[in-house]
Amino acid sequence: MRPHGKTKLGFFPLPLLEVGRLKNCLAFPMEFSALDPCVGDGVAFKHLVEGTETRRYGIEIDANRAGQARSLGIDTLQANTFDVRSPAEAFSLLYLNPPYDFEIGETNNLRLELVFLEHTYRWLKPGGVLLFVIPQPQLRVCTRILSEHFTDLSVYKLTESASVQYKQIVVLGVRRNVDPCHNVALFINMLYI
Repeated sequence: MRPHGKTKLGFFPLPLLEVGRLKNCLAFPMEFSALDPCVGDGVAFKHLVEGTETRRYGIEIDANRAGQARSLGIDTLQANTFDVRSPAEAFSLLYLNPPYDFEIGETNNLRLELVFLEHTYRWLKPGGVLLFVIPQPQLRVCTRILSEHFTDLSVYKLTESASVQYKQIVVLGVRRNVDPCHNVALFINMLYI
C-alpha cells in the first residue's frame, strides 16, 4: 500500500453511487442482521441498509472512524477484525470491502482481501448474502473459498471513476448450507483432476 493509504489505514470507502447500485441488487427480508467488518466511517454501510429493519454491526480499527460509525446508528466495535471472534452463522448480510494490500508477517504475506474473507465468511448464515468489494486481479486468489462456500455467485464491474481507478468489482454470493458430505465429495473430485 502506498504511504497515503497506510496513513488512512487502508480506508477508501465505496462511492455512494456504487452502493446505491448494489442496494438495487438486493431484496431485504423484514428483519435481519448485517455486518461490515471494515466499516470505516459507516457512511457506505448505512446507505446500503438504509430503510430496512436491520441490526447493524461494524468493526473499525481507527477510533475516530469507529465513533463516526456509531453516530450513524451502527453498533461498532473499535478493534482489529482479526482479533474479533464472532459466533459462526450469526449474520444475514456480510458487506466486505477490505483494505487492498498484503498482510505483513513472518510467513505467507497473503493478500488482505483473502485473509479478511477467510476470517469472516463463517460469520454468515447459510442463505446469507456476501457483498465482497475487491480489485478484479484479486478475484483469482479468492476463488477457492468463494466456490466452496458460496452459491449463486455473480461478479459485477464497478463503474465510478474511483472504482475504475482501483479496478474494483463486487462479488455477490449466497452462503451454502453446511453439508459435511459436500466437502468430502469436493476433496474426492479434486483427487481425480
